[in-house]
Amino acid sequence: MNKRHIGYAVKSLGRRIDRTLENIPAATENGKLTGVQFWLLNFLFRSAGKDVFQRDVEAEFRIRRSTASELLQSLEGAGLIRRESVPYDARLKKIVLTERAAEVRRQLQERVERTERELTKGFSEAELDAFFDYVARFKANLSQMEGQS
Repeated sequence: MNKRHIGYAVKSLGRRIDRTLENIPAATENGKLTGVQFWLLNFLFRSAGKDVFQRDVEAEFRIRRSTASELLQSLEGAGLIRRESVPYDARLKKIVLTERAAEVRRQLQERVERTERELTKGFSEAELDAFFDYVARFKANLSQMEGQS
């Protein structure tokens, strides 16, 4: 059986990228971030200046409330985020990055830039543009399929 599977290839590549990125020193109590923690922090860094809530994390990563809660608790326990009440709704807690997260952010940026350089070595801009176009089309196909279910 020599059939290629896009889902497997993407998942395999994603796991390798996660392993490359997750070894950020002193980020958590055990000294490293998991791949999911890395991507969650990256999402929070990109959302700087906006109020971000747990429901935003759930939507961004398409994860259940319990999974998002666990992830946020792990980052809170590591001193990388805190949750603060908002004046307009006592039920909501916005996610705020701590000072400690600033150092982790620097390390993450360095690691992402290095990984991106290595990943894209030998690819032309046109090939990278095509790759991102393909990914967008794959996502659109899956969204359409999800809408039909």
